[in-house]
Amino acid sequence: MRTIIKGCTLINGQSDDLKEDCTIVIEADTISSIETGGVETLPSDYIIDGHGKYVLPGLIDSHVHLVWDGSADPLPIIERMENDAVTLRGYKHSLDYLALGITTVRDVGSPDRTVLHVRNAINSGLLKGPTIVSSGTSISITGGHVYTLGREADGVDGVRKVARTILKEGADLLKVMATGGIYTEGEDPGNTQLTYEEILPVVEEAKNKDKKVAAHADGLEGIMNCINAGVSTIEHGIFADEKALKLMKEKGIYLVPTMIVMRRLSEDKNIPEFAREKAKKIVQTHFEMLKKAIEIGVPIATGTDCGSAATPPEYYFDELLIMEEAGMSAMNVIKSSTSLAAKCLGIEDRGILAKGKKADLLILDNNPLVDLSSFKNQKMIMKNGRFVE
Repeated sequence: MRTIIKGCTLINGQSDDLKEDCTIVIEADTISSIETGGVETLPSDYIIDGHGKYVLPGLIDSHVHLVWDGSADPLPIIERMENDAVTLRGYKHSLDYLALGITTVRDVGSPDRTVLHVRNAINSGLLKGPTIVSSGTSISITGGHVYTLGREADGVDGVRKVARTILKEGADLLKVMATGGIYTEGEDPGNTQLTYEEILPVVEEAKNKDKKVAAHADGLEGIMNCINAGVSTIEHGIFADEKALKLMKEKGIYLVPTMIVMRRLSEDKNIPEFAREKAKKIVQTHFEMLKKAIEIGVPIATGTDCGSAATPPEYYFDELLIMEEAGMSAMNVIKSSTSLAAKCLGIEDRGILAKGKKADLLILDNNPLVDLSSFKNQKMIMKNGRFVE
């Protein structure tokens, strides 16, 4: 049976133009054609009237932590749990994203193989859920940033061995904690942690497996270490200066801004005080960096850090509004949340509505180019050719 959406307005995630009166034909999990006007239908086809509706790709969050629940202090909750319980929580949280229209997430830090098990169960068809791209566990120095989510390693040989182990476990990418951060007590986000010499073997091992490297990098020295080592993405990038941002553009290194989590950490009175005080000091610096990155033309993939303290999945949509506030057009925000994010994650079979691409899509009543907050409204969500209840 085919699913056919007739007469809709298409925002394909890649073009700057809207295309009206489109008919989208979906067979199994794939878009088989997109035509202007109608197509010949069969009695077995499932027809959706798309007139007055806007259809665009399913959204992508390039930075989440599925094992955390976005409560005021989620880290100690899972520290008291066995890994099997953490895995179940990770699956439940993945469904929370899918129910919002976020059809793909990149998880960048979880204990051991917890999220890898969730990914595998979804990919095998055992469970329904979003597409998950996962780093498995992250790599930090001994006692480094959020070390309980990762594996601690020191020195070139120690880091290389851990990188190889994580790849052996089936990670889609590697994640390094290059600097301090907000949500770990006793460190400053500007502090350098993993050195350039320690980041380089991680990049080498990832490239040997055709994998990418994501870098938590807040401080300028750590950011430069990551850029020079050849990472694929800079996560957060709080203190990146103009030189760093221009290098990122030149090298095609993506910025994953996660501004919403910094605003939430700086504002919510229920989170640990040490984190709120650190966030309050840097939130404006972070926003100015994002504005400069947009002005320079750094490639940006939407990412939120949702799951972290006071930032449950629904705050994804506030990240889109912040990106627009910082100077992005609504269309470019959508591209960063669909096609550009898919390219950043290395999953270019989705993120664009076109023939041969996976049928991950949203059907909206209102034009998101007029108001990005319309993504928060009720919508129809399709994942791999099937509508999400």
